Amino acid sequence: MFKRKIGMMMAGSMAAVVLVSGCSGGSGGQKAEEKPGASTPAPAAIDYTKEPLEVVIQDLAGGSDEPFEKTYGQYLRKKFPNMKISFIQAKEGTRLQDLTIAGQNVDLVYASLETISSPLLGTGQQYDMTGLIKTHGVDLTKFEQTTIDAVKTMGEGKIYYLPVLTMVQVMFYNKGIFDKLGVPYPKDGMTWDDLHEMNKKLTRSNGGVNYMGYSASPNHILRMNQQSVPFYDPKTKKPMFTDERWKKALELYFMNEATSNYTSWAAAKKKLPYYTEMTASQELATMVFNSQFPFDGPQYVKDIDWDLVSLPTLKDQPKIGSQASPRMFAVTNTGKNKAAAMEVIKYLTSVEMQTEYSKQGFMTVLNDDNVKKLIGSESQYKDKNWKAVYVNQIAPKAYQSIYDGDLMQKYLTPNILKIITGEMDVNTALRNAQEQGEKYIEAEMKK
Repeated sequence: MFKRKIGMMMAGSMAAVVLVSGCSGGSGGQKAEEKPGASTPAPAAIDYTKEPLEVVIQDLAGGSDEPFEKTYGQYLRKKFPNMKISFIQAKEGTRLQDLTIAGQNVDLVYASLETISSPLLGTGQQYDMTGLIKTHGVDLTKFEQTTIDAVKTMGEGKIYYLPVLTMVQVMFYNKGIFDKLGVPYPKDGMTWDDLHEMNKKLTRSNGGVNYMGYSASPNHILRMNQQSVPFYDPKTKKPMFTDERWKKALELYFMNEATSNYTSWAAAKKKLPYYTEMTASQELATMVFNSQFPFDGPQYVKDIDWDLVSLPTLKDQPKIGSQASPRMFAVTNTGKNKAAAMEVIKYLTSVEMQTEYSKQGFMTVLNDDNVKKLIGSESQYKDKNWKAVYVNQIAPKAYQSIYDGDLMQKYLTPNILKIITGEMDVNTALRNAQEQGEKYIEAEMKK
């Protein structure tokens, strides 16, 4: 098993195991790419729609063949009819590190921006795509720039992945609860103060149900927080939970909206209200969650009349929404068909394919108003307020580290419940999270 890497997620600053297995090109006149980031042979001489190459792809999050085929495979096979598009599910025995050790070729991998670097670094599979991007004519200026900025920062100028799909945090609401309680529906452009006032009107008992006005998913809203405050400081090599911005974030997303019904429910259930309380038991009126939620889980929203609005904003940061959580594609270091893999990314980020995704309800990674305005227009939810996802500006991406997932899920999130239920005050909770996080990082750095 590979040891977890020390320190920052930035690949340029980390020692990685550089594997030397098959880096040569496949058939069809492709040449070996000798240096990461170097220019590749001009692709103009190759028609990739006719080349009988194989591109092997893996979802690092463990997704199965079915979602891959639905979102990517069917379109790639149509665009490249002679190319063999192979998919290997990441599971026990076939994760990227297993395949790398076994010498199994993988050309492309994908995962969220927050999680993709760790497996790449852990296997030495990070590859600077700068040369491929230049040679294959991929225009980085066409992308939403906070994501590209984050990619360059994380790679210390090198580009190890590019976004294909993305999402932000928005607020979903159950119309039936608003109707029953006689409260006007929320609107795009609300502030958190507006939500606080609305929440008071929604928190009441009616017909034997103790309604709650608002909740959010800690793991999502904190990772994508509007202040762009990171979990980890690469200079001090410590967590940042004593930063005042984290206190403000917890107050904003959880404490200010924690009315009596919310706190009593959390104390009884030993958890915070989630989207199932909005869609199944229907005790919760609004939920801040991923903009992709209804498409990822249509079974959860089928029994309610719902809609969405933009994420509420802070008074001192008007129009600033959440950070984005893009799905990144990366050419691997040992991939045999890097040029063909780059053509796959180029097609998935083309106006043609991004338009198709937008119509289905996916947020585009392009800074293209013509593509944005089509969002959801041909989806099963085409009557919903999808323009809400673009009302706010995307917040700059916070610094990402390999420790973020554990710092959030093991040390910050559990303390939120203690704050809500009155077991601990916010200052004590953040101080505890800081101390626990420091011990965790020290232990990880010794591995």
